Amino acid sequence: MLGLWLELDQYQVIKMVCQANTTTLNQILKRDRIVEFLADLNLEFDQVWIQILGKDKLPSLNEVFAIIRSEENSRGAMLGGSNMEGSALLSNNKP
Repeated sequence: MLGLWLELDQYQVIKMVCQANTTTLNQILKRDRIVEFLADLNLEFDQVWIQILGKDKLPSLNEVFAIIRSEENSRGAMLGGSNMEGSALLSNNKP
């Protein structure tokens, strides 16, 4: 997914006037990507979604992946095994 976003970034024609513009744009893109990823998770991860977006400092996308994976592993351990069909990271097919 990161590779696709980086490729899309290459097609953007945005002229930055100063460093502050670049920083602001990067923060917006970071938040958009995290929200897009979280929105596609299974519904049982809504509480984790809320906790991540409620943090004072938004974690990186890689940290969000790790948080979700950790939560998924914890739930799998409590249920006595892991079921990949119910994986949080399996994409919801949206038309």
